[in-house]
Amino acid sequence: MFFESFVLNILVLVVLIVALLFDYATKYFSYWYIRHIPYRKPIPLFGNDYYRVLGIRNTSDEVNKLYTTYGKDKYVGCIRSRIPDLIVKDPNSIKNILSTDFSNFHCRGSGLDRSQDVCTRNNLFYAEGEKWTLLRGKMELLLNNMDLNIRDSLHDCLPGINGHTNVQQLLSEILDVIFKDLFIGNNLDGSVIINTRKILQNRTLFDKLKSYLKEIFPSIYVMFGLNVLSKQYFSKFTQVLEESKLMQDIKKTESILHDETDITKKFKLSEYNLITSYLALFISEGYVPCHHALTALLYELAKNPEIQEKARKCITNSSDDDYLSHTIKEVLRLYPPYSIISRKCVKTYQFPDKDLVIDKSITITIPVEALQRDETYYKDANKFNPKRFEASSELPDCTYLPFGTGPRKCIGERLALRIIRSVTASILKSYHIAPCEKLPDLQISDYNFKRVFDNNLFLNFEPIS
Repeated sequence: MFFESFVLNILVLVVLIVALLFDYATKYFSYWYIRHIPYRKPIPLFGNDYYRVLGIRNTSDEVNKLYTTYGKDKYVGCIRSRIPDLIVKDPNSIKNILSTDFSNFHCRGSGLDRSQDVCTRNNLFYAEGEKWTLLRGKMELLLNNMDLNIRDSLHDCLPGINGHTNVQQLLSEILDVIFKDLFIGNNLDGSVIINTRKILQNRTLFDKLKSYLKEIFPSIYVMFGLNVLSKQYFSKFTQVLEESKLMQDIKKTESILHDETDITKKFKLSEYNLITSYLALFISEGYVPCHHALTALLYELAKNPEIQEKARKCITNSSDDDYLSHTIKEVLRLYPPYSIISRKCVKTYQFPDKDLVIDKSITITIPVEALQRDETYYKDANKFNPKRFEASSELPDCTYLPFGTGPRKCIGERLALRIIRSVTASILKSYHIAPCEKLPDLQISDYNFKRVFDNNLFLNFEPIS
């Protein structure tokens, strides 16, 4: 029905549009209320995301806060913009989501595999469906056929260090050598490793904006063609990549697979596409998390000289279950590189232990950092104590998840632990590590789905004669 007044017609139209937008934005706001799940009141257009949009708290801090606020509840409801999100705190339910009922939650739900970004497009971490299955199989075969021995001469990176040292800078120099040896080769230029990790570690204002969009509004990140590494980035390293150890290993595994299937053709995974995607994956999801874990490990060893001495005694007779291994596990418990695991429900699902049914497209958040610092599962949870991982200790399933669990568990776990141990052993063999005067607290924030340290860490390295 139209009115004679043009202004009145416009006003009615505006009111109708606003009402429809409001209905669209708030459609799921009562989703957790009718399911009797505790939740924080959402705000139109933002849901519970206003804390991230306004920069009040990052994702990890907000999830950790909700975890402790609703201490006795197994589930906590959120609204991300307008889509319901369920924070799952119960270890049994987490096990079902990540392992037992994986077919219902195999999707991460970010949609970033459609991006033009080399770091996400053919990245196993972001891939979904057929592409994930294909990439997982290729990556498993690649890792099984690669020479993953870390150089014994890591101490070559350490000469000349004496006194106050920037830990992050030192670790970057060491990891540059390791990743060059593993993936490029001794006789080739390793600048592709150094340049790529510098770009991935860079945090200018524009980089932070892209990371923000990637996490909160991934569809916008994809729509505008934003990227960290473009298709053209690796073109200047073409010759090095073609001659690299990684390319030789890829060719070897591709000849074993012989998989000229419709799926392979569909995703156009040529050997060159694979090497650029793999290298971006190894650095973004391998190098950067290892750097994070090693920084935290050296920090804790400097704070705890007795633990440092016990760990040092393990460097000659190594074992997968010695005190140094327990020390590494404890660091990954207190400082997991990924504070949460995200999943998307792909079909209607009922939780076995509760009369709770969630619909397709509902997202799931598993609070890794909060679980690993929960006093229910870890006595004195915020204290650095490697003894808790001794053989006699028993932990409930899915309360220790630095590498995840189930079919989407981190495929590089074994390699990451080997790198962390090798670097730590080399440093402990050559140096006593101590604080420089007053040891500052580590300031941690979120960046590109990972946890990163905001402040530089300086420690005193005293050579062992």
